[in-house]
Amino acid sequence: MQPSASFQGHKGPVYCLTTGNEPGTFLSGSGDGLVVLWRVADPDHGEVIVRVGQAVFSMCLIADAGLLLIGTEGGGLHVVDLTSRKELHHYDLHRKGLFSMCVLPDQRIACAGGDGTLSVWKMEDTQALRLLRHIPLMDEKLRDLCVAPDGEQLAVACQDGTIRVLDTLLFNELHTLQAHPLQVELDTEASFIGVAGLAFHPNKPVLFSGGKDGHLRLWRSDADHALLSSIPAHKAAIYRMVFSTDGRRLATASRDKSAKVWDATTLDPIARLDRSAGGHTHSVNALLWCGDALITASDDRRIVLWK
Repeated sequence: MQPSASFQGHKGPVYCLTTGNEPGTFLSGSGDGLVVLWRVADPDHGEVIVRVGQAVFSMCLIADAGLLLIGTEGGGLHVVDLTSRKELHHYDLHRKGLFSMCVLPDQRIACAGGDGTLSVWKMEDTQALRLLRHIPLMDEKLRDLCVAPDGEQLAVACQDGTIRVLDTLLFNELHTLQAHPLQVELDTEASFIGVAGLAFHPNKPVLFSGGKDGHLRLWRSDADHALLSSIPAHKAAIYRMVFSTDGRRLATASRDKSAKVWDATTLDPIARLDRSAGGHTHSVNALLWCGDALITASDDRRIVLWK
């Protein structure tokens, strides 16, 4: 894969990416407090959608309603109308950053908080959110969420090194996986380790996890959640992972300043997207597939499209 476009303009690290509500567009959220709309065909011109005043840690597009949900460093949850580009609602439930959001069945949204709590919301016809559950899972951060393709399981990445697997009806805990160790030696220093990224395979009963130990691990998701495989994928924390639409490729983003693309069946590496290949000079924080192209975003304030 080669870099084919660079999107620049943010004044802070870029922490999250999501698809736009029009074909060929995507949105970026940054430490500068801005959400920007980009067109793949016009990388030199980004449009500011909203300013939220705090670093943007997560976003979730509700395409049918034309709404964007934004999670901030301070734990705020903002509801923005993408047509008018106005904020409709703002909720302050979590005490610390909202690191991840995902859509559940029945128009519900789950949010993972840096305060160790999981919140579940219902989208109302008035475009407001109604709080359904606020669940304290632990004292440490919840870093990522992903929902199984059948919508029946929600996996939660936890800073204590576990993955909590919940049902999406009553949010009972089905499994607790001791996924990634609490301490390992990285760069000759002992570092606190947790789970940072999660992704369910779109076509197979497998859950992928990425840890701050740099390892990529695979777990059965249809039975006892047994460990299937573990590979040292990166030299530092794996922050995000995302499958291509056809499920044939997996991309991972890491604090080691690289992104990698893997064969999702064999886990053979396909491409290493680093500085020498025209990539980023700092931690890679976010990923987004756009057809056969991959979009990466980094602490270096740049967004790169790879083909």
